[in-house]
Amino acid sequence: MLFMKNGNTAEYIENYKNQLIFTNHQISAAIDKIISNSKRPVIIILQGDHGPGSGLHWDNPEKTNFHERMSILNAYYFFDRNYSKLYPSISPVNSFGIILNQYFGVPYTKQPDESYFSSWKHPYHLTK
Repeated sequence: MLFMKNGNTAEYIENYKNQLIFTNHQISAAIDKIISNSKRPVIIILQGDHGPGSGLHWDNPEKTNFHERMSILNAYYFFDRNYSKLYPSISPVNSFGIILNQYFGVPYTKQPDESYFSSWKHPYHLTK
């Protein structure tokens, strides 16, 4: 994990970049292996829970770069390559509903694509 307790923003960004390069290589190899070894149609969902934290200020939300923190990795592979129901601002709350509906016929009602932030000191005071 990348924390800036004893570092600075430049170090955080450099370490984050290096971690990302390594992780991308590992994930790409794993996905290639899953697709090539599967005997069934494959659906792959790759998501992060939050974006980087170089502009994160836990104790001062007014100083936090919410766009950076709330931007997540949200990648999909559908065996039939039918991505028509996905859209640029989709969040996990809707991507799973779309996939369950599209491939398994599960009824689905679209939910608001919203993200919320809270600090460690005030975990139930949510900022949109």
